[in-house]
Amino acid sequence: MRIVATVFIIFLAGFSGQVAAQTAGSAQGASQASDPAAALVAKFGVGNNLERMANSTAALTETYHMLSSFKVTSEIHRLVPKYQPQWNANLAKAYAAHLSPAELQSLVQLGGSSPYFSKLAQEQPAIGTDMKASSTSILKALVAEALSNVAKQ
Repeated sequence: MRIVATVFIIFLAGFSGQVAAQTAGSAQGASQASDPAAALVAKFGVGNNLERMANSTAALTETYHMLSSFKVTSEIHRLVPKYQPQWNANLAKAYAAHLSPAELQSLVQLGGSSPYFSKLAQEQPAIGTDMKASSTSILKALVAEALSNVAKQ
């Protein structure tokens, strides 16, 4: 699906700048401390693009144009919390597949100042490919549920 591929490219382009702009913040929760990939996703909010991607994907459908765009975006906003945990988990798995726990921990602690930031940037295409493979179904399900719910109203 070209729509999803385009949206994932937008996601990947925005991530590097987002991490570089972040600085070291508050301590992570116990579960994130044991999973540096999950900590990275949480700290830098890299999974927070799900709603934007869902809205972009929905807007490319014919159904979206037959419905109220306000209602569709509102419904997507309402549904995102249902899909966000799996989206973030898939994103963490994608990072963990390409970066070691020590590299991830360094990125969590130092952000763009980490010596592994350039490796992160180098691995982004492969991470994006993994994320696309594992999460396209989440994006499709979110958009389909939102459009269906609005159509039933």
